[in-house]
Amino acid sequence: MSACTPAQLIKPPTQRFDKYWIGILLGLALPALVGYVYIERFNLWYTFEAFNMDMMGPILGKIMQVGIFPNLALLFVFYTMEVWKLAKGVLIGALPYLIASIAFMA
Repeated sequence: MSACTPAQLIKPPTQRFDKYWIGILLGLALPALVGYVYIERFNLWYTFEAFNMDMMGPILGKIMQVGIFPNLALLFVFYTMEVWKLAKGVLIGALPYLIASIAFMA
């Protein structure tokens, strides 16, 4: 058995959170939060109550696309910090929003 030094036993703070499931949760939660804030704060001409079924598809697709942009910023931050599993989780978490936004736009 080789002896480990205390420095080898303690993980760096960035490596402690390098888990896929944390990235997936961030990737799923961030676009929903950004989309909600966009509707409620920045877009004054419609709210959740104003959606009807005729215009819901294209508008919801565009709001989902706006919500994905912060995921891209988070992805690049995690790549520069070299937290690879967390970055992959954010990318995987953003894929359902991307697929749904394309489906709503069509």
